[in-house]
Amino acid sequence: MGRQAARDAGTIMLSRRLAALRQGAERVHAGRGADILPSGTSPFEGLLRLPERLPPTGFPLPAGREEKPPRPYAYKKPWVCRAVRLVDAAGERLFSRRRERPAEIRRVLVLRPDHLGDVVFALPAIQALRAALPGARIDLLVATGSRPLFPQNVGEGLEFLFFDAPWLARPARARAGLRGALSLARQLRRRARETGGPYDLAVDLRGDFRLILAARLAGARYLAGRGITGLGFLLDAEAREVAGRHQVEGNLALLEAAGFDHRETPNPSIVLTQEEIEAGRAVLRGHGVAGAKLVVGVHPGAGLATKRWAPEKYATLIARIASELPARVVLLGGPGDRPAADAVLAALGEARSSRRLVDLCGALPDLRAFMGVARACHLFVGNDSGPAHVAAALGVPVLCLFSATNDPAEWGPRGGAVVVLRRRIECEGCGLAECGHHSCMVQLDVEAVFQAVRRCV
Repeated sequence: MGRQAARDAGTIMLSRRLAALRQGAERVHAGRGADILPSGTSPFEGLLRLPERLPPTGFPLPAGREEKPPRPYAYKKPWVCRAVRLVDAAGERLFSRRRERPAEIRRVLVLRPDHLGDVVFALPAIQALRAALPGARIDLLVATGSRPLFPQNVGEGLEFLFFDAPWLARPARARAGLRGALSLARQLRRRARETGGPYDLAVDLRGDFRLILAARLAGARYLAGRGITGLGFLLDAEAREVAGRHQVEGNLALLEAAGFDHRETPNPSIVLTQEEIEAGRAVLRGHGVAGAKLVVGVHPGAGLATKRWAPEKYATLIARIASELPARVVLLGGPGDRPAADAVLAALGEARSSRRLVDLCGALPDLRAFMGVARACHLFVGNDSGPAHVAAALGVPVLCLFSATNDPAEWGPRGGAVVVLRRRIECEGCGLAECGHHSCMVQLDVEAVFQAVRRCV
């Protein structure tokens, strides 16, 4: 009984202390707007909700900082957004300082270690930055596979750094990626020592907290980026996020936020040498496609399963193009697209041996060779994937079959002759890499795609 009485006394004392803590908190914050700890709420729950419930005057912002509207985070799970907002709110009020852009900018870092299409979207911003800083040395950090997007001779002032981010691999080799961010920071610090000092300007075009962290740890004197995944309080310049704005415009808006003007918003452009163009034509001649009135390139692959149209539908489309149009069809893609191409050929059955179909998927030596062949096509048909964005940047007419995972107004190919086909469904904008029903692509029927092909040619 003595032990039970002691436990009861301890419980009563703890309850009284919690009640006193609650009342004290309410007294301290009286007159400042909404209660921080309303009646009936645990003080620990109140602390967890502090950034959402605290009035703007709760934590004084550092000098020179203005209260901003809530940042639209790129996470789908609400609890992740709340956790990131908690970290950013604390950082904005307690740790961050906005720095002035250096008057003289000689060393620049642009970070986009991303997939092909994302790097294509960055091309106009890279060109604008080179025009704005003709005397600066620009280090462009990209994934190894993105280097062929640029010509071998890029001219003076632009150099490449390579980093294959493990958290961007498919499938991802890391979830948080903090170890990779620290490794990148060490790589950038070594580069700074080799080239005479830290970067005067760093621009993160991806909006990735790991890249933001790496650039700050590397000693960048002025950092522009997008805080949509967190650590936005480490940025010195940040563009306001606008729903429905294309990534090309978003990248250029980021340069504007950093103080660089641009006169226009050009589409991404990839220029091949005359030798590369002739080499692409020679490949088609070698497969008997020379002199064809119409050459249609078809790319059935995509990095994510949710973005792939069914192989059976591609097979039906190819058969109709070959039989109803005066066209030759060229199956395109890299080694990673070989399973998708094999599934299309299997669905074609005996029609796969038709002279009107040429299978070049995985047969070309590199991305530049692929671009030469794509450049020789009169129409490129494919899913929302890197090759479609590359073809559009080459100036080839593109028919892109778009899933509902993303908004084509923000992520669609940009070019002078691009047509996007997409089915609107209730779950659009899901951003999923895997899906149990693929309704958006299942409902995209062959007849609609074939009629779009006819209109495009």
